[in-house]
Amino acid sequence: MLCRERYASLISFARLFLSGVNQTWAEDVVQDVLFGVWQNRRRLREDESELQAYLLRAVYNRCINYLKRARRSNLFNGEYEERMLALAGDCWSPDRNPVIRSVFNADLRDIITEAVNKLSPRCKEVFTLSYIDNLSNKEISERLGISLSTVENHMYIALRQLRASLSGV
Repeated sequence: MLCRERYASLISFARLFLSGVNQTWAEDVVQDVLFGVWQNRRRLREDESELQAYLLRAVYNRCINYLKRARRSNLFNGEYEERMLALAGDCWSPDRNPVIRSVFNADLRDIITEAVNKLSPRCKEVFTLSYIDNLSNKEISERLGISLSTVENHMYIALRQLRASLSGV
């Protein structure tokens, strides 16, 4: 009888405190309070006004407890999530993890090698002498027996093609 008479008003009262959070909590709060009243029914007085005041105070206190618990949980989850992201960042960052760095460098090296291999034979040769063997354009010109402007043209073509090939990397 007590549940049927007071349930709706207690739910409304609980929802006032728990607005903006999980609305099923209001039902949980009221059910917890009514269950507590039923468990302690022998100790409660029959006075109607005292019972109403007791129920309202119990719902209020239980709502506060739910909000405190949710706040602690959110703080803990937020802190835990931040720590996990920081650890994951350290673990997966190529700058901080030598294994990831070597895999990243190997993959990047393979991509660059493939792009260089797509160059024409002469462009590839000029590019390799310049960037791998660290020869100046004049030294490349002398070694290959071509003019300095031809070396510069091959370098221009090679770099343009490599930029196009590597633009998506």
